[in-house]
Amino acid sequence: MDGKRIMEIRQHGKAAQGQKELLRHLGGLRVSLKQAIQGKCYDCTGYYADGRSDCGMTHCPLYPFMAYN
Repeated sequence: MDGKRIMEIRQHGKAAQGQKELLRHLGGLRVSLKQAIQGKCYDCTGYYADGRSDCGMTHCPLYPFMAYN
């Protein structure tokens, strides 16, 4: 399952903040808290978040930790 997601991210995902963090996590490597948040935001926005704008998902528990909210 994770191998399929990794391939999908590499083929269709925008090279943006959170991509490498999500790939590290899916690959079984450790990530820091900040990296985990960035990876989750990237995953949540359909592999498209660039981390430079507010996602507008105020219901998300990680929203207060976004840099651009």
